[in-house]
Amino acid sequence: MFAVSLVAAGSGACGDDEKGSASGFATGTGSTMMTTDASTTAPTTGEPTTNSTSTTSTSTSTTAPTTTEPVLPTDATSTSTSTSEATTDETTSTSTTDDSTGTTGTDECGAPGILLVCDEDDDTDPFHAIGVGCPGAKENTIPISDPVFMSQPIAWRAARGFGTAEDPNAPGELLFRPREGEKFLVLSTGRVANLDGDGVLVETMSQFENDNNFNPDMPNALPAPMSPLVGSDGGQGGTPFAGCDGVNDCSDSIEPNWTLGNGDPNDLLFGSFTVEVPPGVDGFLFDAVFFSSEYPDFVGDTYNDMFIGWSTSEAYTGNVTFIAGQPFTVTSLAEAMVNAGYVDDAPELAGTGFESHGTTGWVTIQAQVVPGETFTFAFAMMDMGDSSKATVTVVDHWRWDCKGCVPLEVDPLCGTEGHPKCCGLCVDPLDDPMCGTEGHPACCTAG
Repeated sequence: MFAVSLVAAGSGACGDDEKGSASGFATGTGSTMMTTDASTTAPTTGEPTTNSTSTTSTSTSTTAPTTTEPVLPTDATSTSTSTSEATTDETTSTSTTDDSTGTTGTDECGAPGILLVCDEDDDTDPFHAIGVGCPGAKENTIPISDPVFMSQPIAWRAARGFGTAEDPNAPGELLFRPREGEKFLVLSTGRVANLDGDGVLVETMSQFENDNNFNPDMPNALPAPMSPLVGSDGGQGGTPFAGCDGVNDCSDSIEPNWTLGNGDPNDLLFGSFTVEVPPGVDGFLFDAVFFSSEYPDFVGDTYNDMFIGWSTSEAYTGNVTFIAGQPFTVTSLAEAMVNAGYVDDAPELAGTGFESHGTTGWVTIQAQVVPGETFTFAFAMMDMGDSSKATVTVVDHWRWDCKGCVPLEVDPLCGTEGHPKCCGLCVDPLDDPMCGTEGHPACCTAG
């Protein structure tokens, strides 16, 4: 049985426990890493493939990767910033996002309109939890292939909520609840508590002393297709988002943080899937919340846990979770936490284990794609330089974007009237009425 979710389009949206071997995850009863099979969803064992700095490409092609430029959305010259389609009240989604950041089913844009929801009841598939890979007709799903999810069970949950804080705009509802369907994906560099009887994650232990989730500390590399190396200017770096080499990080954002953390990722979680872009679709979006117990003590420090979202699109290859040229870390997101999220003794942190620390609150990540292409989306989270001080990222509502985006470096006026949206992190004006002003994240919609 499937629930139905209606979304509409628009311009936008140092532990001392025994670890696994140097080649991958620990194995044994209760500690098996999962690779999800799209046809049966039965878990099997396996290990993540990692990139080595001695290799030059993770591509299956026998030819050298070509240098590409970012692709402008097809409506880049439009003077309108709102193309919302008519919506209906027929929905069972728990989404709290603006409908203008969703998807639509029109002749011009082939993204699905009414999306089937399959993360209800006892379903704990991590991809279903973020809104992809549900069984059903193509016009009502986001089909994926080659899904891989690698983590020890203690480090993640498919949850119906996080914390105990109530949403002031929706009395009786949790502040951190799913934006799509019935569950979202919770990833931690530490250990995650069991869900309560309602399927909600409530942490009673401080995440500041939460360490060692039994995921790999070695090798010191990112799983393919990710790479910490710069990828702009044909792999030379220095011109972020221009001249992507098609293999490494064209945002050039990962390498500085990788170096700051001594190239030493620990407690690594990883997931990926391949997906075909519908016709008329120029981008994808997903929602996330970044919680850090490293705030405020380790802002700018070596201990700088990192969450990475990665795309292998023809439009752009590299990290898509960036803000101000940096990947998602406590250092890059500290200002967003203070200005648009919740820090210190904020009541919104109740029940998360991050009391006296910080979170961004809900943010949206926007990225480019090319209509009709098939690309891989991947995500990873890791401690950097240590195995302590937990970080949690909540991920939900992965969806298509008919309008796409461009990097700020390509169009300095992106996000303003008459210009495309900016790629990377943005926030809904309902979550931060001062979005787009100095010291605040960009607004997900312009105008």
